[in-house]
Amino acid sequence: MKYTVTGSGPVLVLAHGVGKGGQSTFGHIVEDFAKRNTVVVCDLSGSEAAEDDGEALTIEGQAAEVSAIIADLGVSEPVDLVGFSLGGAVVAATAALHPEQIRRLVPIGGLVTADAYMKNLIGLTLSQSHDPVAFGRVLTTTAFSPRYINSLPSLDEVDKMGAELSPSKGRIRQLELLIQVDIRDIVGNVRAQTMVVGCNPDAAVPTHHSVDLHNSIASSTYVEMDSGHMVLFEKPAEMVELINSFIHKP
Repeated sequence: MKYTVTGSGPVLVLAHGVGKGGQSTFGHIVEDFAKRNTVVVCDLSGSEAAEDDGEALTIEGQAAEVSAIIADLGVSEPVDLVGFSLGGAVVAATAALHPEQIRRLVPIGGLVTADAYMKNLIGLTLSQSHDPVAFGRVLTTTAFSPRYINSLPSLDEVDKMGAELSPSKGRIRQLELLIQVDIRDIVGNVRAQTMVVGCNPDAAVPTHHSVDLHNSIASSTYVEMDSGHMVLFEKPAEMVELINSFIHKP
């Protein structure tokens, strides 16, 4: 497994969702976290930085990868774990299956199980895999809020963001995993202190999925951000402050 380590202090592990990988998702805020933490950015199977066998992805497999990265760090204390989107389900599964490794948990825009809306949306996205521009436009239209898209100077800027979400083999595998997510049987085993972050309006993984995740974890609190799904890009400073306030509270 590939991962990068930046900074010093208590360990904070970051797990990406659908996309190129850890740096594409978190790279713009790593240094902010590294002022107080040892920041570990994962590149899980399906990402462009990872090397794997190309088989279908599973939540349990991705959770095992996160767990293996934590073990490879050789730390003696449980770590804090943040996951975005699909990564929100992955980190919840990691905390459920490997509770001894996790101190505090932050799923952002995550889910317990995919529903008909998400399956329909991802089916539409995958149907455009022959056309990279159309594929990217479907994803950006649902991932970013109308307010954020309207703040950009031109549609060319939107297409640049969409190009980051090209229909690679790994991306298709990630999307296929997203519609198969179902951690209902294990999520109740999470014991780590948890802050679930939902986004509203979120047209990619609608807000009620984060509410469901919160309701499924007994030790969780819930915070809702006024943002589209890509809150890490729409409100990066606010997200850094929110996560820091949670993981560094006494």
